[in-house]
Amino acid sequence: MVGEYVMYISELTIEGYRNSKHESVIRFKDKLNILVGENASGKSTIIDAIRLILKDPDQSYVTEDDFYNSFYEDNITANNIKIDLKFEGLSEEQKITFLTWCDDNFNAELHLEIDKKPNQKGYYKKSIWGGKSKTSAFEEEVFDYINIVYLPPLRDAEEKLRNGRKSKLAQLINSYYIQDERKKQLEDVYKELHKSIINDKDNKFSEINQVKNNINKTIEKSLGSVFGQTINLQFSELNFNSIIRNIKMVFFPHRFDNVPDEKFRDIAINSLGYNNLLFIATVFAELEFIKDNSNMFTVLLIEEPEAHLHPQLQIKLIKYLEDILQSIDNIQIIVTTHSPVIASSVDIDNIIHIKADNDKIVAKKIYDFKLPNDTKMFLNRWMDVTKSTLLFSRGVILVEGISEAILIPSFAEKVLEEYNSLNEDKLPNNLEEAGITVVNIGGRFFEHFHQLFTNLDNNEERLPIRCSGITDKDPKPVKNDNSKESEKDEAFSTTSDNEEYESGNYAVKLLEKLKKSKNSKLFVSEIKTFEYDLAMNGNLKLMAEIIKDKWDTKTNNSKVKNELDSIINKNNDYENDEDRRSDAMYIFNHINSTKVGKGLFAQELYIKLKQGANINIPNYIKKAIIWACGGKVNEQE
Repeated sequence: MVGEYVMYISELTIEGYRNSKHESVIRFKDKLNILVGENASGKSTIIDAIRLILKDPDQSYVTEDDFYNSFYEDNITANNIKIDLKFEGLSEEQKITFLTWCDDNFNAELHLEIDKKPNQKGYYKKSIWGGKSKTSAFEEEVFDYINIVYLPPLRDAEEKLRNGRKSKLAQLINSYYIQDERKKQLEDVYKELHKSIINDKDNKFSEINQVKNNINKTIEKSLGSVFGQTINLQFSELNFNSIIRNIKMVFFPHRFDNVPDEKFRDIAINSLGYNNLLFIATVFAELEFIKDNSNMFTVLLIEEPEAHLHPQLQIKLIKYLEDILQSIDNIQIIVTTHSPVIASSVDIDNIIHIKADNDKIVAKKIYDFKLPNDTKMFLNRWMDVTKSTLLFSRGVILVEGISEAILIPSFAEKVLEEYNSLNEDKLPNNLEEAGITVVNIGGRFFEHFHQLFTNLDNNEERLPIRCSGITDKDPKPVKNDNSKESEKDEAFSTTSDNEEYESGNYAVKLLEKLKKSKNSKLFVSEIKTFEYDLAMNGNLKLMAEIIKDKWDTKTNNSKVKNELDSIINKNNDYENDEDRRSDAMYIFNHINSTKVGKGLFAQELYIKLKQGANINIPNYIKKAIIWACGGKVNEQE
């Protein structure tokens, strides 16, 4: 089990490196950190910065491209790179080991500066030091107590598993051969085999010797004894490193013990996903080596582990990482991902949202939000694969149910087209282009979700994502002593929309809290509820046609059919609002019936819109779409 002290990287600061012109500060928590965000947000920059300052052998040099260089302004480049690390949670033993890196509170610091003035060989000058002062004593040997295990984005796992000089398998085997005498034993086995081939007294290797003899005869015949040479055949090298580089991995497609050797196959014919898993397992096997070294700090850096893995394997991988954290002291895991499956499989406190903004990396650690326990429990329970896509979006539209989730993307195309025709500041043409995700939260749980984006107590920005909430007013009449409304029918029993109402939706109370928020808004239906407001906005004919088409006419319920025909024939032309409200209520009630249902109705309306049907969209929905996409709306209208 994990000990009392857990050393971890608590803070990384980057300046002048890659896409970070200005100082970027990324704060981590101990143990597990999941970095999410759009492409080019800076996730890989963070990983590579850690590898660079901690002297990962495969990330030990920089090129001119590593210095910040503006895409938009000529001659705007960084003259140097600065990377700083802070470590917390050191044990008493580690405080001694990392003493030259420690401040007065025994938190360790490491600093790296790289000057953009290459020497004659093209290398850039590096300065690295520990602690507060650049002139303080610094021991390079301390790096021996830091173990970096890096799992890159797997594009070609087969290549990384092949035998050869860069074989990951060879590196792993080498780490297990600690004693020189054990290396010598392996060499001796190969040397004995080599002697047997060369001497071959028992003629066991006659084919090899025949090839050797024939080559020598050909040399003598073609070049003569004066100019000719003599060749022999032997293993390319008989030293330890050469031997382990020539060990290759083979596979069998199922987990069995005692599989005959001839049943194994070359990994070249294995699937991409399973080769990725084999490579991951090879990398993770390094961790077994450091289990018993309590003074060693290990940072496991993983980029996009989801490549070619189906969802169940992604979940299994994350659960394995969590098991690692329970079994190894002083290990920290930092994962970058684009997978909603992985994001939804971990505690929300482990997620760090990464975004590139104004030439710097903006990192928001959800753990720092200090969400109320009930909100945290709710989000951990409800943030499934679909809902967790909001973490990868530029904007989010939260909706209460299936109808809005189906229809809002189609509505958005019409709304954005209209907006762009009237305004100079153009918006994208659809939600996909705008990077907007519609999330069905399955109820009125806006308060829990909005707290990811805005601190409801002080309107402080949290995740830098615009969030629109769309909710129903769900009005109910203000009761008095003379009220005869029944509890069952109070929400929609009246035919007037002008009576005195209070909202039956507790989420509406967020309106006041979000009034000054920069990135969270709630947009409430203007009359009653989504379908009712659609009907009242001049869409009665279209909605009645859909209900009639889906209503079960075999029941000979001519009354419903006749009523729908009457609404259709009015063609949205009403002499008074009372008749319009009455028909809208009729439409709403029949959408809600078991013979249609909101989901089926929304799907049929979606099809009609794709076929070119016209629809009038309520203003509150228009505002929610425009604001989520970055446009300006008048909330007072």
